[in-house]
Amino acid sequence: MPENLNRPLNIAFFCDAYRPTCSGVAVSVETTANELRARGHRVTIYAPRYNGYEEHDPNVIRFAAGHWFLAKDFPVAWPLLTRANVRKGLRFRQAKYDIVHSHSPFTIGTVGARWARSNRVPIVFTFHTLYHRYLHYVPAPRNWTRSYIVWWVRQYCGLCDAIIAPSRSVAQVVARLAPQIPRRVIPTGIDVARFSEGDRNGVRQTLKIGDDETVLLYVGRIVREKNLEFLMRALAPILRQSSTRTRLVLVGIGDDFETMRETAHSLGIADRTVFTGHVAPEEMPNFYAAANLFVFASRTETQGVSIAEALAAGLPCVVVGAMGAAESVENGVNGLVVPPREIAFREAVSSLLSDPKRRAEMSRKARELSSSSSQNLSVDSLLMLYFSVVESR
Repeated sequence: MPENLNRPLNIAFFCDAYRPTCSGVAVSVETTANELRARGHRVTIYAPRYNGYEEHDPNVIRFAAGHWFLAKDFPVAWPLLTRANVRKGLRFRQAKYDIVHSHSPFTIGTVGARWARSNRVPIVFTFHTLYHRYLHYVPAPRNWTRSYIVWWVRQYCGLCDAIIAPSRSVAQVVARLAPQIPRRVIPTGIDVARFSEGDRNGVRQTLKIGDDETVLLYVGRIVREKNLEFLMRALAPILRQSSTRTRLVLVGIGDDFETMRETAHSLGIADRTVFTGHVAPEEMPNFYAAANLFVFASRTETQGVSIAEALAAGLPCVVVGAMGAAESVENGVNGLVVPPREIAFREAVSSLLSDPKRRAEMSRKARELSSSSSQNLSVDSLLMLYFSVVESR
């Protein structure tokens, strides 16, 4: 058991995705940093600069970056400039950090690993993403790119003192990539109380959704890896039935926003589908409260923070049984986990829409079990790991 667990730590986060980007990684970084600071620890965040976004937090250090043409909402730091930025390197050295926590194995995460090693600071890495599943953002031959990314991530893991996996399935991936590095499963925590207190009526009035209508909710980036075309095709027959009075509400932004709107038109469900665009984080509890079911079809999630938020709001979830998303839901208890087939997904949603009593029981269970996703428990585990790594050095 590590000693001096109450000693304040000086922590450096390195991430390639941070606000104002709306992604699971950005949310995880910000919520974790806020909780650590609330407990008296110092957290400095190294992140890319965003065009048009003015940073007011003195504890966030931005690197020059350009917006990648294949993912415009994810700026990429310029490697040569980050390596040549002597002032930031000196500031890092003078800060005398106790530990570096990397949230990316690429540009800024690589800078963090190099600075940590040169200054003899221990480093932990959260394996947020299945990086080899995002090859469509790289303009290079698929087979070569996959091999290179797997090699790169394996090398990066070897630089770390410990690796954090947000789910058991990701921990298995890490075990294959870097079996010699200690690993710990620590899901991203959420503020359970905040998501259980949303205002149902306000959102419905704003979106012009009647009290007698059923709302199927998706929250996340509007991009191809979220499997949204599958989701809309699976739900289209339900939405087209006038008797069901059902709406699909998709909350989020992303590079495929217009493409998905066109898909809704081609499926004949444009009038039953609402694309909200960006929603401020403080408004999100209200959107969960306005819904009846949460639907999620992504097959690349390492955890699914929005699923945890939905469950905390008492929303039964229907998710595709793949990776971390499947681990978030207890099948038949607080939701349904189904195979990646459109008809199976549609039948699962239909079964819950036609059984209000079962939905109500799942809602009760969702709230009851959501305490395991609390931010306090997550940060408790994270601090135990931090102190363990620091003492081992």
